[in-house]
Amino acid sequence: MIKEYYLSILSGQQRGFVAALIKSTLSTITLPYLAVLNTRNALYKNGIIRSTRLPVKVISIGNITTGGTGKTPLVEFSVKYLSKIGKRVAILSRGYGGNSSSQENGDIVNDECITLKENLQDVPVLAGKDRVKNGERAINDFGVDCVILDDGFQHLKLKRDLDIVVIDALNPFGGGNLIPRGSLREPLKNLMRADLFVISHCNQSNEQTIKSIQTRLNRINSDAHVCESIHSPLHIDNITDGSILDLKWLKEKKVYALSAIGNPESFAFTLNSLEADLVRHRQFCDHHNYTQAEIDQVISESQSLDADAIVITQKDMVKIRNMNIKDAKILSLKIEVEITKGIDCFKEAIDSMLNLDLNN
Repeated sequence: MIKEYYLSILSGQQRGFVAALIKSTLSTITLPYLAVLNTRNALYKNGIIRSTRLPVKVISIGNITTGGTGKTPLVEFSVKYLSKIGKRVAILSRGYGGNSSSQENGDIVNDECITLKENLQDVPVLAGKDRVKNGERAINDFGVDCVILDDGFQHLKLKRDLDIVVIDALNPFGGGNLIPRGSLREPLKNLMRADLFVISHCNQSNEQTIKSIQTRLNRINSDAHVCESIHSPLHIDNITDGSILDLKWLKEKKVYALSAIGNPESFAFTLNSLEADLVRHRQFCDHHNYTQAEIDQVISESQSLDADAIVITQKDMVKIRNMNIKDAKILSLKIEVEITKGIDCFKEAIDSMLNLDLNN
């Protein structure tokens, strides 16, 4: 309830003295955040703090807002393309939102890292704060010739050869305010650093909105091409028995949805588009680590609502599959990114960065 009230204030739905006071307070808090951010960026820009250049190509995929823009599925899409053209790739992730129960080489990994590892089993995924060190380890231990910096737009410590920024069609510019007043991680003018934009969730918006987003991006950075993408559902994994179900199974089924992701509305949209009967959508904060008591409560509630299944995201699946879920039908919806407009620009940006012969 607190989260919903906070979001309603930011969106302008809540009015009155209390809402105005909270917004004013949040706006004040953004000032020291902006000062620190501008100082940090200036130090890097003027070479006072130096960025490290790895001896391989570095692609950053990031965003300028908080929340689920869809960058992780785009990381997976990009890795598959690079592998297809013969590149040996590693992913460097911050691992934000993980816990001590999931570690690799002493570094905490999160649900996104685990998901990438499972979907890209031949690709090293290295998690940790020191991505320069992990980049060097990827080169020395795995012989990669290209690395992808997951959530790297604000990570200036590592130089990159291509900056791809994901813009969420559902919340493209964070309300125009920096966190905590809005959801911008840095001012929009900093999108000048981007080499390519990918607008996500385009099928969940309308054409006029997409065009207005493109227009604004062109005003900020006219040199960067703009692509459009959607989150396309693939199939359903039954985590209880390991079977795979066709998407048609969801049609007219009573579904209890459970998610702890940055954009739960997108998940609900996909379930509704598959004609599921959504009887409840239980939402937790992004990267939430479920307890057994919470899962027991979800199972009990789904049964009281006579739901045919509990449907979760793949990010949620990696966190609860080893818990006690007997007597429950829990399904994981697998999705992938599909670039619907500008795929040639996307490939050309990568090929050009890699100095490939674009005529081949």
